[in-house]
Amino acid sequence: MTKEKRWKIQELSTNGWTSIDPKSDDLGKAACDEWIQFYLDRGDIAPNRLRAVPAGTLDDGLASLDR
Repeated sequence: MTKEKRWKIQELSTNGWTSIDPKSDDLGKAACDEWIQFYLDRGDIAPNRLRAVPAGTLDDGLASLDR
């Protein structure tokens, strides 16, 4: 049996593609879809500024985020 692929949600910001929230850095497919829909429903982030990438993908521009 194969392990479920894990996903991370990133937002395009002035620093490049960065993690939108630490809670959305290690999600299964269904949870990732729900989070993306949540962000789209809020209406404050354009759809072309969101993406799902494999968990563990490094953020652009920032070595780490202070959260």
